Amino acid sequence: MAPTMSYKFPLTGLAREGKLSLTQQLVDRFAAAIEHGDLAPGEKLPPTRTLAADAEINHLTAARVYRKLAEEGYVTATVGRGTFVRALVPAAAEAQGDDWQSYVLPDRQASYQEEILSDAFRLAHEEGMISLATGFPSPRFHPTDELAEISAQMWADEGKDAISYTTPEGLLGLRERIAEGGKKRGFAEGPEEIIVTSGCQQAIDVAVRAIVEPGDVVVVESPTFVGTLAALRSTGARVIGIPVDENGFDVDALEHVLTRHEVKLCALQPACQNPTGTDLAPERRSRLTQLALERNFFVLEDGVYGDLRYDGKKLDALRRQAPGHVVHVNSLSKVVGGGLRIGWIAARGPVLERMTMLKQGTDFHTSTPIQHIAARYLATNAYARNIDESLPYYRERRDVLMDALATHLEGEVHADVPHGGHHVWVTLNRPVEERMFYSEAVRHGVSFTPGGAITVDRPQRTSFRLSFSLLEPEDLEEGVRRLARALREVRRSSRTAVAAPLS
Repeated sequence: MAPTMSYKFPLTGLAREGKLSLTQQLVDRFAAAIEHGDLAPGEKLPPTRTLAADAEINHLTAARVYRKLAEEGYVTATVGRGTFVRALVPAAAEAQGDDWQSYVLPDRQASYQEEILSDAFRLAHEEGMISLATGFPSPRFHPTDELAEISAQMWADEGKDAISYTTPEGLLGLRERIAEGGKKRGFAEGPEEIIVTSGCQQAIDVAVRAIVEPGDVVVVESPTFVGTLAALRSTGARVIGIPVDENGFDVDALEHVLTRHEVKLCALQPACQNPTGTDLAPERRSRLTQLALERNFFVLEDGVYGDLRYDGKKLDALRRQAPGHVVHVNSLSKVVGGGLRIGWIAARGPVLERMTMLKQGTDFHTSTPIQHIAARYLATNAYARNIDESLPYYRERRDVLMDALATHLEGEVHADVPHGGHHVWVTLNRPVEERMFYSEAVRHGVSFTPGGAITVDRPQRTSFRLSFSLLEPEDLEEGVRRLARALREVRRSSRTAVAAPLS
């Protein structure tokens, strides 16, 4: 009888009187075929009745063969679907190191936003690279000496209690200090409205998870902070972008959305918006909070850049106008330093209780000693002094960047002067392919944040964010010069591609 090839290898010639059982002989043959690639990952094996007929064995023996292969990790079986070769088999796992993990982990590709964020951190440390992609506070304004003194005194005063557990809401002393500022600016009435978080990103994440469910409709300013966009998308909600112009978040556009959708949450930065640096105009502020009251949706107000204002007076928080509908998030990261990881949420009602439970389930509470240090820091006038000292420094760099754009990209770009923050939002007058421009800029030794990474929908125009807080004036000038060269190269390449004859 000729060898059968139903399984891409012979099943006949089994030693029926030998020491090794028929089951084990067949298991060994299957395992060898899988390890050598004769049976490919994901390939479906014929039913046990076919195996029984081809190998001239009974059905129970065939079933034992597949069961043992499954136990040894070579195949997986699902009732109603059949038996399949596993993506990564045991023999291959050791040879491929930790590659097996990619087969076991959920099938999830990194998003464009995540890739750009990763690039921003990586490229900032490359030799010769001018990074216009990161807008962290300058280390020269990190109050390390003050924090060191506060820390030493805190350990002396608090002793072992400094590393004890505390409540999910955070230390009362820190919440009182935050609430004092909240009363002045309108985002809180007292410490009972405050939850201390590990930075503003956690505050955004906790707030979004508390409010939004899969299938909900949420709106967010576009462009926006990449962390807000990622948090909203992670919920499975439908995310709709609302344009931002010189008067901030376009409330008229929001009203059009409200005629067609029941909106659950509206997320925005009403003061010194990232990346445009714009403020929400007074009439729009009033209309937005009125809509929230009428339609009963939440407003997520991000105030992290509100204190870094170069022009005009500081604005009250939106939450002053609608404290039951607005959830305010903020942090010390943009003024004191991002590594401190002190942020907060201000809210009231059932949503506050739900966020407290989510905070507890996430990390139980923010680091106790860091909370003690932050409370003591805010009890002094050091925070206000830091702002007063840093604003002229950042304003100078903003102006240098604006001048460099006017000099090296004259006629090519539009950029409004930001009222505050660490960024300038730039739009090309003639669009180019964004990823090509980004790649060419990196090749020329300069990086930026592409607009597509921080907008909800694929933009029709080519826009990008330039950050100025970490660079010296001469580096900002050179960075824009490199951008201009990269743009000229992209335009030249595009013309060449269009002119090239088809073969």
